[in-house]
Amino acid sequence: MPFTVIVPLASSLIAPPPEPEPPATAAPPSGTPVDQVASLQKQGMSNYQIVQTLQQQGYSPQQVYDAINQASIKSGVSATPAEPMPPAEGPSPGQMPRAAPGGMPPPPAPSGPAEGIEETVESVVEEKWKDIAGTISKLNEWKDSTDAKINKIDQSIKDLKSDMDNLHKAIVAKIGEYDQNILNVGTEIKAMEKVFSKVLPTFTENVNELARVAKNIKKK
Repeated sequence: MPFTVIVPLASSLIAPPPEPEPPATAAPPSGTPVDQVASLQKQGMSNYQIVQTLQQQGYSPQQVYDAINQASIKSGVSATPAEPMPPAEGPSPGQMPRAAPGGMPPPPAPSGPAEGIEETVESVVEEKWKDIAGTISKLNEWKDSTDAKINKIDQSIKDLKSDMDNLHKAIVAKIGEYDQNILNVGTEIKAMEKVFSKVLPTFTENVNELARVAKNIKKK
């Protein structure tokens, strides 16, 4: 019976190469990038573009959403973003989750706005409403003061008009009285003319008689 020697293949004698170690991933940035969001909004970028840009820089969606809300509150706008946030894409059934920048799996999407943000928005709205109420109160006070001044001026005009009417009536009455006095004087003058017209001839005759008597006396 022949003796069979089994020689192992060379490939089976070589050890498999070691698996490459995964590259070291940088830790995600800490804090909320509020200033970066404000700067990107000033550049005219939409919320979707801001989310994509900051996620590429390593920020999580939660950090980006919180930053957008805080930037909106600082600018006096409602904390709810004007544009709908892009939902975090989760793995479909049978599909592996897609790796985020740096090889880290994407964090879960935020469940909703935090209660602290809602309280901040309510406090901002309440403060703005107090300012508006104070302005309305000052406007009402100014309106009441202006109405009082207008009523006082109106009453002064009415009093002045009444005084002018009384003065006009007094002047008309005086003119009428002067007219009556002038008529009376004219009547008296006419009466005196009549008397003189009757007395004057006799008076003239007497004067002439006296002149003749005085002349005769001088002759004697």
